[in-house]
Amino acid sequence: MAATTFIEIAYQNIKTEIERFLKDEHNKASILYSPASPYGQILEVLENLHQLSLLYLKNSIKQYDLSDPNSNNERIIRNAALLAGHIPGRAISSTGNLKLVVKSGIDLQTELPGGRITMNNKNVLKNNTNSLFYSLNLGQDKVTYIINSNSQIFLPIIQGKFRTTTVTGSGNPNQTFQITAKLSEEVENFNVEVLVNGEYWTIYTTLYDLSPNEKACVVRTGFNGGVDIIFGNGSFGMMPTLGANIQITHLITNGQDGNIFRRTVNDWKFVDDILDGYGNPVDVTKVFDVLIFNDINFGANKESIQFTKNILPIVSNNFVLGLPQQYAYQIKKLGVFSHVNAYEDNSVVYIVATPNVTLFKNRNADYFNVSTNAFILDDYEKSKIDKYLRSNGNIQLTRKYRIDSPTLSYYTMNVFVIRYSDSNDDSVKAQIIDAISSYFLNFNRIDRIPKSDIIKVLSQINDIHSVDIQFVSKKNEDYHRNNIINTQNKIASATSSIVPSIAPVDPNYIPNLTLGLDPVLGDIIFDSNEYPIVRGGWYDRNGVFFSTSMDDMSLKSLNIIKRGVVDAKNRSNF
Repeated sequence: MAATTFIEIAYQNIKTEIERFLKDEHNKASILYSPASPYGQILEVLENLHQLSLLYLKNSIKQYDLSDPNSNNERIIRNAALLAGHIPGRAISSTGNLKLVVKSGIDLQTELPGGRITMNNKNVLKNNTNSLFYSLNLGQDKVTYIINSNSQIFLPIIQGKFRTTTVTGSGNPNQTFQITAKLSEEVENFNVEVLVNGEYWTIYTTLYDLSPNEKACVVRTGFNGGVDIIFGNGSFGMMPTLGANIQITHLITNGQDGNIFRRTVNDWKFVDDILDGYGNPVDVTKVFDVLIFNDINFGANKESIQFTKNILPIVSNNFVLGLPQQYAYQIKKLGVFSHVNAYEDNSVVYIVATPNVTLFKNRNADYFNVSTNAFILDDYEKSKIDKYLRSNGNIQLTRKYRIDSPTLSYYTMNVFVIRYSDSNDDSVKAQIIDAISSYFLNFNRIDRIPKSDIIKVLSQINDIHSVDIQFVSKKNEDYHRNNIINTQNKIASATSSIVPSIAPVDPNYIPNLTLGLDPVLGDIIFDSNEYPIVRGGWYDRNGVFFSTSMDDMSLKSLNIIKRGVVDAKNRSNF
């Protein structure tokens, strides 16, 4: 029997070489060793197994290559981040306030015996519309309210249900307990409490923050999801004694889904018992009208795996906030801000944060009809950021910082479009509004909005042949309009005087000055403390008004101007 020389490496080539050898040795090789024969079937199975093993090996190696943009294995990326010192942000619960008002004409003596109600902290209620659970966040164990016909009760609530897990101390150094949630559940980022033998222990982010034998522990995002509770070793934090009763209370949240922007009355059901003056359960919805006093918002989903992956190269293990970039990084981890810019001026770090508008708008709203209040921070949100910075990173002692809401700079936008003949104006208009709305809702530029960004987005609409855009800056129009008005006033004053004179020209006025725009490219340019928005409600230099309503037939925030129609036969096939 002649020997075959295996000079190939590829399995398919080895197989072909064997088949050629068999054909040379056996006259009926094509029949005896065909794919339909037992030999052929075994060979096919071996080939498939070989290919699957190579594919598995390739994928196994590839998923550990974090430089690969297609590598998105959540567990591997999250654990790599934890080892690097970055604690991935968990989901954040929405918060807000309900208002209880006594129903008119109700007999309080009959419906509310004792004339008072008692509510316990963390009592659960359910929203009827979204079917999600919320909990009272009273700040104390329970509160008793004395009720009369004019009573109003304001209840702070937080989305989610609190859950308590009880474990037993082992007396060993660095005792660690894992709190895991179901696949569809998320442990909230902030609301975790640890009680050891009935006493609250302080929570830190790293073991190095713990003083010797301090009653404190570390709570951090766990390797297996959920959170890890890590106790000290004596030198850094106290060790729970053998048999110590440890209660870990955490909040299970639905993140962004818990945001409520409607003000529907009586849309709530109290799940846990609310007690009257004699300690008996009372139907709150029968006695009170339940109103939403302010929007229940600030809820966000957990940190995206793409953000975690991109942030790894700049993670610092020292947990010190010193540079402006570190402040911005720390706040971006929250996941509720679409735009965070930090800069230093006179040894003070100024932090400008813009809320993620998609979290604060109604589901049916788009960029152009959401309130401008969604783009700015109120005092409550600023205080929440300040608390977060102080609890999640060591502030450098010599460093001062200030949290600012961005200064909104207003622009209008003109879109010049040529469409294909087999489309219609309304369809093209709707697609343009949707594309631009999506772009600005996900806006993440820090100093410039290139026209090319938006032109690229609009060019992907199949019904559009060609497109161009133009920005108009309110800052620029105000500058030139004020000069025109001042000049007109001076001319009127000079004309009405007994001795007419020529109105003087303002020496400080620069006719060719362009504010808020690139004078050559026409891009939007903004400073570190600014946030550009496309909104009307103002006049240009010629007194033309831009309306805030997108339904207005006159000029508005976004103006779509048709420049022609091209025969659909000229569509590109590429």
